[in-house]
Amino acid sequence: MNPLFRRRSEEEKASEQADAQARREAAVRSDERAAASLVQIEQGHIPIAASERLVQFTQAGAEPAVFSSDLQVSEWSALARLGITPITQVMGSSIYQVGWQQTYYNVPTEVRVLSDAYNECRRLALRRLLEEAQLCGADAVVGVRIDQGAHDWAPGALEFIAVGTAVRLAQAMRDPSATAAVLSDLSGQEFVQLCQAGVRPVGIAAHTSVHYVPASGQTQMAQSSFGGAFGGAGGSWANQELVDFSQGVYEAREKAMSFVAAQVQQLGGHGVIGVDVREHARTHEVRRGMYDAKDLEVTFHVMGTVIREDPALASGPPQPPPLQILSLR
Repeated sequence: MNPLFRRRSEEEKASEQADAQARREAAVRSDERAAASLVQIEQGHIPIAASERLVQFTQAGAEPAVFSSDLQVSEWSALARLGITPITQVMGSSIYQVGWQQTYYNVPTEVRVLSDAYNECRRLALRRLLEEAQLCGADAVVGVRIDQGAHDWAPGALEFIAVGTAVRLAQAMRDPSATAAVLSDLSGQEFVQLCQAGVRPVGIAAHTSVHYVPASGQTQMAQSSFGGAFGGAGGSWANQELVDFSQGVYEAREKAMSFVAAQVQQLGGHGVIGVDVREHARTHEVRRGMYDAKDLEVTFHVMGTVIREDPALASGPPQPPPLQILSLR
C-alpha cells in the first residue's frame, strides 16, 4: 500500500495527540510567564527570565557562570589588583509616556510634567539595574552609563537605559553599613583610585529640570526684524544679551543641582564627583496678541557619583616616587 494512504496505527495517533497536548501546555506556560513578567515590570521590577539567569551566579555548588562585562582591559586589570572581580553586565530600562502639558506659559516656570517624567523614568531604570545587581550577589556596579533614547512609534515617550558591570569587592573593601549594591558611574581605574585614596563611592545622584521661559518684550523686539528699523532700543540690528533666557538657564541648573545636593545628604555622602551636566534647549513659536514670539524651553540633566571619606579603605601611606638614576657617561 502506498505509505501516503496507509492507516495510522493507534500508537501513532496517541503519540501525535500527546505531542499536540504538550505543545498546548507549553504555550499556556509561556503565556503565563509573559503575564507574570508584565506584572513584575508594572511593579517596577525586572522580567522573570532575567531574574532566573542572574540568580545562577549565587547558587552554591553550581558550575561558575561565565562573566561578561563592558570593562576595558585597563579597567579590568586595575580592579583585579585590588581583588575586585566582575560578575556580569547588568541593565535597567524604562520607556515612559509623558502626560499632557500646556503648549506655552506666560510666566517663567518649571515644566513639572516633563521634569517628573525624566526623573521617574531614570529612577525606574536605575532601580532595575540595582535589582539585577542584587540578584547576582554584587557589592557594587561600576561604569554605570545612562543612554537616553526615543522612538518613532512613541513620539511622546522617553526612554532611559542604564548599563554597568556588577562586581564583587574584596572582603576588606565592603561597607558593613551598606544594605544594597553601590552604583557608580566611575570607570574601573577611577573606582580603584578613590578606594586607594580612602574615599568610598556610595551611590549615584541625578536629577533633571525643565524650565519654560517666555520671551519678554525686549526679547521679542530683539527677535523681530522691525525693532531696529524703527530705532527701538531692543532692535535686532544691535548685539545684545537675551537676559530673560540667560536667567532661565541659570534657574534650571540651580534647581537640578539643589536636588542633587539633597540626594548626596540622603546617601550620607560628603560630596559628588564626576558630575556630568547636559543641557539642551529648544524654542517654541507662540503668538501673543498681535505679535509672534519665540519662547525658550531649557532642560538640564545632572548626574554624578556620591562619595564619602573612609580612611580604612586606603591601601597604605603614599609611597615616595622611585629614585631615578641617570648615567652620566
